[in-house]
Amino acid sequence: MERRCPVALDPLGADIHAEGSRIRAQGPVSQIELPGGVTAWSVTDHAVAREILSDHRFSKDGRRHFDAFVEGKVGEDFPLIGWVLMENMTTAYGADHTRLRKPCAQAFTPRRVEGLRTAVEAITTELLDELAALPAGEPVDLKSRFAHPLPARAICDLFGVPAEARAEMLRGGEVNVDTSITPEEAAANVERWHQEMLDFVDSKRRAPGDDLTSDLVAAQRADSSLLSDDELVGTLHIMLATGTEPVKNLIANAVLALLTHPEQLALVREGKATWQDVIQETLRVEAPVAHLPFRFPVEDVEIGGVTIPKGEPVLVNYAAIGRDPAVHGEDADRFDITRADKEHLSFGHAIYRCIGQPLALLEAEVALAALFERFPHLGLAVPSEELAPQGTFIMNGVAELPVLLDARPRTMKAAVVAEAGAPWELRDVPVPQPGPGQVLIRVRASGICHNDIWLTDGHFPFPEFDPVVVGHEGAGDVVAVGPGVSDLKPGDRVGATWVQGTCGQCDYCQLGLPLTGQSGMNCAAPVMSGLTAPGHHAEYVTVLADSTVLLPEGLSYEHAAPILCAGYTALSALRAADPKEQDRVAVLGIGGLGHLALQFARAHGYDTIAITRSSDKHDLARELGASTVVSNGAELAAAGGADVILVTGTSYEAATDALQGLRPNGRMALATIDPEGSFSIGPTSPVWAQRQQIVGATHNGLEHLSDALRLVAEGKVEPLIEIFPKERIAEAVALAAKGEVRFRAVVTY
Repeated sequence: MERRCPVALDPLGADIHAEGSRIRAQGPVSQIELPGGVTAWSVTDHAVAREILSDHRFSKDGRRHFDAFVEGKVGEDFPLIGWVLMENMTTAYGADHTRLRKPCAQAFTPRRVEGLRTAVEAITTELLDELAALPAGEPVDLKSRFAHPLPARAICDLFGVPAEARAEMLRGGEVNVDTSITPEEAAANVERWHQEMLDFVDSKRRAPGDDLTSDLVAAQRADSSLLSDDELVGTLHIMLATGTEPVKNLIANAVLALLTHPEQLALVREGKATWQDVIQETLRVEAPVAHLPFRFPVEDVEIGGVTIPKGEPVLVNYAAIGRDPAVHGEDADRFDITRADKEHLSFGHAIYRCIGQPLALLEAEVALAALFERFPHLGLAVPSEELAPQGTFIMNGVAELPVLLDARPRTMKAAVVAEAGAPWELRDVPVPQPGPGQVLIRVRASGICHNDIWLTDGHFPFPEFDPVVVGHEGAGDVVAVGPGVSDLKPGDRVGATWVQGTCGQCDYCQLGLPLTGQSGMNCAAPVMSGLTAPGHHAEYVTVLADSTVLLPEGLSYEHAAPILCAGYTALSALRAADPKEQDRVAVLGIGGLGHLALQFARAHGYDTIAITRSSDKHDLARELGASTVVSNGAELAAAGGADVILVTGTSYEAATDALQGLRPNGRMALATIDPEGSFSIGPTSPVWAQRQQIVGATHNGLEHLSDALRLVAEGKVEPLIEIFPKERIAEAVALAAKGEVRFRAVVTY
């Protein structure tokens, strides 16, 4: 293989993954330069790493097998000297490794670790209680206040470290992974850390307790050949450090991944993925240990296309291995908890697999589940790109993880109408909170209905609530539920409609009829979006949960929005007219409702006719499903007439004219409003003699709305929309008022 210049590792670990990619580009095993100018090797290939981790030709004992150290070419001023001098199971070789591993391994069997669950849950609850007691609205460093103390307390409890000594006992491990310190600082840390552990062991000899340190001391006393004092201290070094530092990063990395990939968090909340899916994918794509020192070949070893000379240091690049494209494809860098293959080596492999793996997995699962249940609105306090790395190439994490325990905004953008006739203005208003039976929806899209325009123009009584926000075609995500709501949960994609609820007490309500548009017109005190309660043209809205419907999978918010009133009305009119299998259905007015009514009629298999005086809509009407297009009632009669006429335009004069083409026993469904005209039957339209029916049509039950949304999701009906960002709300309203939108204006929030 071609020899290339070694990649000099950045002691500050500013971009662990970019550095891993540069190293991988030079081959599965390639040369790197460590602080102090020491040349080493980095393994970035998953398959090669598995070989090395289980290959007995690689030792972790730098005191015996790091040739440059043994020969005095690398001294104790080497910045990573702590990783050479430690005496424990992870730096032992052969029989010594087996001997040192055995005393601790039995304490971390899956059965014994499961017995620690109650203790881990108690620590977690205590830490979450402490977080909940902090001042509301202030950023919290979740890493130092939760991700670190949870595993630290658990491992210190296990080894009997008293509370007052824990910070100092763990400090040595934290410093040992800091690759930015000077050689003098590294050497001083090793000496101080070693003495602290010796003093701790002596305290356990004098006053043993019910803990693993006391067990190790007792085992040493029973068999002095089992482990020396230095090995006992080294075992404590590694167990306390690895029981804290990697788990801290695992928890913090998982939280960060979920907060920056909310769709993945939603999968867990919906039961479509598990917390272990989150943990395993985090371990793969954001390995908590990035670049672990050291292994040393005890002889020249040819592997991965290169020959690693005897005694040269090797680092396993876990951060790069988890993202190996050869294993995980071209999207190996992507966080995806649904990924079928989450294989990683972040706990090591074979005889050097981390014995604390079961405890780490338990702690992470308990921590994540409890955290997101206690704080369902957790969010980052700063943009993710502003998070600083941990400052080392050994570990992979962030220095701090500032979060807001409740990241919901206190204010939102809403389209406010100050008074009748005033323009719609985007303003900052308070975010509402859900009351009993309500849900808070993060509105993603809301359609503009002509009723909204007529309302704010003064054709209807102006709303009395303040500020006045209208709209009743909102589609978005549930972000919070009020007391008594059990059928919806945060993350559900829903649509909200016009009539939310009724008073439940008046004469009409006593009839026990289903919630429909009729309810809004007859109840003494209805709850109606945009009329008696704030509407949907805002970033957030509260509505009664029982008035929402779930959006079908794959249906966009923008295409769902106009169905929540216009589409709902069109399909309701078709069903109110009750056409028979061979009936001809005519749609009067090919606009916001009519273009949908044509498609619903076609989707139900009816021979469909379009009635429109706009010649420029004739071709489009045929594309939307009309077999025949006429301009008025006389032409409809000449074309053979229709059994059903759906009036979807806003002219009752045109509806009266269309009666000329209604067949005997036919039904005309009035599905819209003419705010300035009135419907009349002239002497040329003997409805009574033809046994014809004039049927009022409005929303007719949420099951029909769900059907309408399903037909759109299946591609049988397509709303023709123009999308406007919320900043252009006034322009969208003006164009809709002039009829210059084809066919529905949808505003995104």
